[in-house]
Amino acid sequence: LHAELQLDRLKPKLSRRVLLLQGHQPSWHGVLDVAPGTPPLCHNLTAYLRDEADFKDKLSPVALSLSLALPGGSPGLVLYGDTQVQAQVGDT
Repeated sequence: LHAELQLDRLKPKLSRRVLLLQGHQPSWHGVLDVAPGTPPLCHNLTAYLRDEADFKDKLSPVALSLSLALPGGSPGLVLYGDTQVQAQVGDT
């Protein structure tokens, strides 16, 4: 499967507030090899929130997206789902 992760996807690329630790980019592309009879696959990516002084918008949620597609680019073979997970973390 071809996988693409987008962090803070509702913001323009240069204004994104969350970046991946490795490469300091707001997105990741990779290939996930899956085969019948193999154990489940896990892939960990570490992300961080940029310093508050680097951006103005501190209230809107950080939206993430993950898309998976079968290789070959054939139309109709894109795997898509939309799941919303929301958590609010703040200082107490």
